[in-house]
Amino acid sequence: MSLSTTSFVAMTYNLWADFHLDARRDAITGLFETRPPDLLAVQELRGVTRDLLDKTLTTHDRVDGEEGWATQSNLWWRRDLFQYVEHGAEDVGILSPDARLFWVRLRPREGVDLVFSTAHLTWPGHPDERTDHVNRRVTQARKIAEELDRLAGEGACLFTVDINDIGPPQWELGNAGFLDSFTALGRHSPVTHPVVPTVAPGPIGTKLSPLASPPKAIDWIFSRGPLAVRTSEVVEYFLAGRAPSDHYPVAATYTFKY
Repeated sequence: MSLSTTSFVAMTYNLWADFHLDARRDAITGLFETRPPDLLAVQELRGVTRDLLDKTLTTHDRVDGEEGWATQSNLWWRRDLFQYVEHGAEDVGILSPDARLFWVRLRPREGVDLVFSTAHLTWPGHPDERTDHVNRRVTQARKIAEELDRLAGEGACLFTVDINDIGPPQWELGNAGFLDSFTALGRHSPVTHPVVPTVAPGPIGTKLSPLASPPKAIDWIFSRGPLAVRTSEVVEYFLAGRAPSDHYPVAATYTFKY
């Protein structure tokens, strides 16, 4: 396959709900004024951060949905590059209210339709998982792959995710034909969580243990179909020494193939 002339930048970002929002509001705005992606997927969305992004990304549209689209995730796209076709939210067993596989089908000005999607897999500290020690994310990743098979088939597909894990669910996606934006370039992902320093006061332990959260890569952009990864990075951004979130965003440049 050959490269087309249509390229775009995709970004995935866990917005850290509304924790310490007053201390990082300007940093969120500053990030997207400085590095506005063509496609943006977010996790841990809240109404206040959705409105903040709408005011900043004035050249973009997003899915206008309720429930999980306002409280979990949403998807933005540049309206001069992509045309909206349809959207949906599929139950893949994620253990959070209104959590789904969120997706939108977009039509670029040149090239094939693209299914752009996101999810936030269950946190390992969920009470159900702490009780029976069964990894929920493996089954969730398998169901996501099945849904994306149905939605995109062999077509262009991007899946962005806070995967909350460091192995098994990634293997499920890899064995389903998806490739992350770093592996595609022959490299490993840098750390995406936690951001150091953060605006959070107090000890560095978690609410389940006095131990600090270990550095890890849990934020990913996966692709399948006629898409070529050109660049990929974990974006480091601070404004006046303050980070926009406790996660780093991941950004990747893709070119359609034909």
